[in-house]
Amino acid sequence: MGSLHAPGSDPGSPESAPSGGSTPSTRVVVLCCDGLYQRWLVQRASQMFDLVGVVLQHPPASARQGRLARLKRYRDPSALLRQIQARRALPPFERLGRALQDRLFRPQGKEPSIPPSVPLLHTDAINGPETVAFLERLAPDLVLVNGTQLLREPVLALKPLLRHGILNLHTGLSPYSRGANCNLYMILEGHPELVGVTVHHIDPGIDSGDIIRSAQVPLQPGDNFETIDVRSFHVGIELLLAGARELVEGRAARVPQWEKGKLFLQRTGYRYEPWQRLEANRRLEGGLLAEYLADREARDAAVRLVGANGGQG
Repeated sequence: MGSLHAPGSDPGSPESAPSGGSTPSTRVVVLCCDGLYQRWLVQRASQMFDLVGVVLQHPPASARQGRLARLKRYRDPSALLRQIQARRALPPFERLGRALQDRLFRPQGKEPSIPPSVPLLHTDAINGPETVAFLERLAPDLVLVNGTQLLREPVLALKPLLRHGILNLHTGLSPYSRGANCNLYMILEGHPELVGVTVHHIDPGIDSGDIIRSAQVPLQPGDNFETIDVRSFHVGIELLLAGARELVEGRAARVPQWEKGKLFLQRTGYRYEPWQRLEANRRLEGGLLAEYLADREARDAAVRLVGANGGQG
């Protein structure tokens, strides 16, 4: 079900003012989950476009039941031991990630926020009739997406009504990796050169639409998975906004994905567990990061990118 928040009475707030390089005549709606990175995306979008609405998706009941199922898995002693080890060993890595979060997403210690003048819909069903009605009423030119469930009909049926369509930010490097936790699994499989982000048109598939922009996440000495994950969202959000501006201005690339790559989902054998982050951190510390940085130019040369730095594909 959805709930609608009416606009506030402060349309002239600083958060609503477009910044340099903006396209204020383009009507944009953002569909996202409710998290730090997504609120930063909304705030940044409000500075660049005419942000006419936001849909925040909250976890549906099925996801909450999924958490109960995960707890049941810990009845297996080996799974419980891995979970305990992760809880004890991850905090030092997580502290470095939080410090980078504060620097990138909380400038001057201020939390990113949704401008109070922007209509806001809360829902646990991103493909439900409330979302469709919200979009139809607001009539945006462009929809930006990050962190929601997979978009399905009838939301996708609205694409012909949207001048510039629907763009998704995928925190993985398509087509090499699609699905969930892609950058984590690419590290676990020994491919830091394939840690990246992708801006693509949405189609009925999973992170499979035509690509506007893609980029590797720049890895640095001393990185761990937590800092890489934080940086991936910062790079990705800016890439999404740059790609959206290029699309609106008629100069965006549109490159069909040239291979199927890997699909990281539970049904393909990739079920996320916290201990996997610990293992990724250990592998990075154990030499994976240093080996990649020492041979970065050669390893990166084999990676095909799309957009301003990667050409047209």
